[in-house]
Amino acid sequence: MKRTLIVLFTFLTLVGCNTKKKEIERLQTKNDSLMQVAQLNEESLYDYISSFNEIQRNLDSIKALENIINVRTAGGEVKSSTKEQINEDIKIIYELLAKNKKLVASLQKKLSSSDVRMAELEKMVTYLNTQVEEKDAHINTLRGELEKMNIQLANLSSQVAELEEVTQQKEEEIQKHKEEIEIKTSLLNMAYYAIGTKKELSDNNIITKEGGFLGIGSTKTLKEDFNKDYFTKVDITRLEYIPLGTKKAKLITKHPATAYRISGEKRADTLFITNPSEFWAAGKYLVIEVE
Repeated sequence: MKRTLIVLFTFLTLVGCNTKKKEIERLQTKNDSLMQVAQLNEESLYDYISSFNEIQRNLDSIKALENIINVRTAGGEVKSSTKEQINEDIKIIYELLAKNKKLVASLQKKLSSSDVRMAELEKMVTYLNTQVEEKDAHINTLRGELEKMNIQLANLSSQVAELEEVTQQKEEEIQKHKEEIEIKTSLLNMAYYAIGTKKELSDNNIITKEGGFLGIGSTKTLKEDFNKDYFTKVDITRLEYIPLGTKKAKLITKHPATAYRISGEKRADTLFITNPSEFWAAGKYLVIEVE
């Protein structure tokens, strides 16, 4: 009897452990899903939801237009004015379908390029893509039925294709203009700095002495044909400080004293740029001599 109880207790313990393990795995899966959602920023999530809603609205509009066409053709014989209205309805339907195809393609591209894998979002995009494809096939069937009723439809496919091409060209022009602005902005925000001892800066063709008499009273300045490869490129909108970690430091290039400070007690630890626009207005090349 005692042995039976031990076996039963062991069995219940194993079952309990397995159940608990499965529950932990389920919660872990749910947690992973929530973590993936959290990784999507608010703006990105809004873009997905906005696109989903627009696709669904377009599908609803197409359905409504289908119903209107069915009502207009229910009587059998269709008047010329009604045929014109049907043509217009079909044209709108094709335009809405084209928009939906473009939205779905954009969502698919966004998902494929995203670092975050979201199963639910992927399912939704797949579902909407299926809906759009089914609706496209259904409209083609409807068009065939209308043509059997001697309703001559305009070559809407080519018209929509032309419209899409014009829209695509405009979008490409906008994108090109945007890229040009980004490049110009990047160039405007680009600056360079070099750090070295007096010997290092001289040996690397960075500085020279000007003025004075026989070396007396001369000042060190940036050479006209200085070695640009010695410099480090930076984005002035992101650069807040430059680590120095040296005994002494001074700026060879001219920059307003009110736009920076060098911190450290008995040492020059860090150069802080307190006013970037004022600091870099004097020049985009910064030379720091250290000891």
